[in-house]
Amino acid sequence: MSKLLVLSVDSLFDEDMDFLRTLPNFGRLLRSAAYSRDGMRSVYPSFTYPAHATIITGTYPITHGVYHNELLDPGCKRTDWYWYHRYLKAETVIDAAKRAGLVTAVVGWPCMAGCPNADYLVPEIWTGQADEDPHAIFATGASENIMRDGIFERHCHKLRGVHQPFLDEFMVSCACDVLRLHKPDVLFIHTTHLDHVRHHTGVHNSSVEQAIIANDSWLGRLMEASQEAGTYDETNFVVVSDHGHMAVRQIFNPNVVFSREGLIETDGSGRLLSWQAWSNSCALSAQVVLKDPTDAALREKVEKIIYAMRARPECGVESVFTKEECAREWRVAGQFDYMLEGRDGTGFWNAWTGPEIILPDNSDYKFSVASHGHIPTKGPQPVFMMIGPNVREGTVISRRPLVDEAPTFARMLGFDMPQAEGKPIMEMIK
Repeated sequence: MSKLLVLSVDSLFDEDMDFLRTLPNFGRLLRSAAYSRDGMRSVYPSFTYPAHATIITGTYPITHGVYHNELLDPGCKRTDWYWYHRYLKAETVIDAAKRAGLVTAVVGWPCMAGCPNADYLVPEIWTGQADEDPHAIFATGASENIMRDGIFERHCHKLRGVHQPFLDEFMVSCACDVLRLHKPDVLFIHTTHLDHVRHHTGVHNSSVEQAIIANDSWLGRLMEASQEAGTYDETNFVVVSDHGHMAVRQIFNPNVVFSREGLIETDGSGRLLSWQAWSNSCALSAQVVLKDPTDAALREKVEKIIYAMRARPECGVESVFTKEECAREWRVAGQFDYMLEGRDGTGFWNAWTGPEIILPDNSDYKFSVASHGHIPTKGPQPVFMMIGPNVREGTVISRRPLVDEAPTFARMLGFDMPQAEGKPIMEMIK
């Protein structure tokens, strides 16, 4: 039976394809790969965690339940992310593969910490500080064998919290060990260094090229580990990604407006005391939450405010979507009542004090000079390419939605995913 290795390179997209062809490992893959010429269509918001949940479940955010990277916690400046498998409301490829009797592995894949059906699991999770001991937080999401049998201990010295490229070096090293030692039938791995570089330096530049070259090296190491394990010839290698990037020139703070209009209450030092409406940044979009969605007067007031934002060009609000429109048009729902979509060059932040408009300063991925979270019809789109014994070499397809990826993986592995909302890309597989 064939095996499957899925590498997600966060923020690798269709505009990178020409450069990928010049590199040793991506170039070797693309010479015979089946791939999408235009990339794949991402989800809304085009954020890492909603997109990766879609890739591994074959469902949209309205179904799998992950509609943001971070858990909603108004006023908190450092929130936990949707790290854990328990937040997913749909079956993953890993769950289905385990049910089919396969050996499963997950390394650094979003929303998969604590997955009970991953035989070997290194979670994407991180400490608050770069010098904080990572053992405790990793133990909450890793499989016991990873913590017990030496893989984590062998590589944890490489970690510096969430700082890159240390986190990716740790993840790739762990994945190579899992491949060599345990020969899983299915392995999903995610790297984020490229995304960090694009956030901090812009969409296309020499630093971005260096980050892509680093990922080319990591892909080569994964292939070498498969060769050392004797599983290379039976493995289907897939490279995917989650979203594009767009340039950011200004950051708008809707909560400053809400505060001025009496919807957010603070003390004398600006500390948040209470809120009736809250704007939760998705970088290039924002989710507006009503404390009491049944309060008709509150809803009327908030709608007046947010539509006035859209009417002011300086705010950079291109569109306002109601909860119903989000569900119908973009297949996303969650703990929010409206979404604000930014105009070209505008991002959003959660500040409730200070100026309405600020400039990006790279102090956070939502403050950066390039970002994402926008509607998926804009900008570059994520890649999809694969080679292996179950792949029709040289097949080139036009753009398909991310939900089609999980059913394609399942079909390659010999099972179906009845919950999936996408369809297998049959023209790419044997």
